[in-house]
Amino acid sequence: MLQRLLLIIKSSSLLILGPIVVIGHHGFSIVGGLFGCPFSIPFILCPVCPTPCTFNLIRPWIFGGVIAASLVVGRVFCGVLCPIGITSELVYKIPVKKLHTSSLDGWPTYLKYGGVILLLYFMSESAAVLMGLPVEGLWSLMITHQWEITLAIKVVTLSFLVASIIVYRPLCRYLCPIGTLLSASNGFSFVTLRHHPEECEECESCVKSCPMSLQRSYDSPGCLRCFSCYAACENNALRLDVRRPRME
Repeated sequence: MLQRLLLIIKSSSLLILGPIVVIGHHGFSIVGGLFGCPFSIPFILCPVCPTPCTFNLIRPWIFGGVIAASLVVGRVFCGVLCPIGITSELVYKIPVKKLHTSSLDGWPTYLKYGGVILLLYFMSESAAVLMGLPVEGLWSLMITHQWEITLAIKVVTLSFLVASIIVYRPLCRYLCPIGTLLSASNGFSFVTLRHHPEECEECESCVKSCPMSLQRSYDSPGCLRCFSCYAACENNALRLDVRRPRME
């Protein structure tokens, strides 16, 4: 039942949010979004963007909803709602030999922190632009080489989708700055996953079902909050519990 509900939620998010994030609206032409934003880095300068993009109109609701959901349940947007992550997950279902990620869990995992630094930098520069200050720093470079950088972003995105054939959600694992920032919410969200040993039969169905290969690390930053483990547990040993403050 839960697996069917998760499938419905993911399908709905992919159909509703997917076109808006990728091309800016529900239609056949590219008017904005990831592949049509007039700025080199999409989704940041929306308040001053002249493009009639649906994402531009609903941007505050999307970001507000993502933050609210993270505060309540943790990184649930990544695991259940992100259309790019869901697409990557679907591509991974192509029946070919998969690559074990243990060999890639070293230095590549630090790339996402570089992405976070760049994202925060561009956000600070964008705030200055919105306050009427001149475009400086990397933004001026991005404007000068807009076509090349926009093409590079598209190539990188498509390359990660192709890599999703053999690696589960490589963009989420190694590069996505949004997911990296949201991952911190796993440690303090109002609701969390809890393992109850008294109900557990040690069948390890939760561990085997985890697409990120985590060992019951439900509050770790690597957990996507996809609830695959929760759906796989048939003994009620995994529960959604309200987080209680630690008593000193």
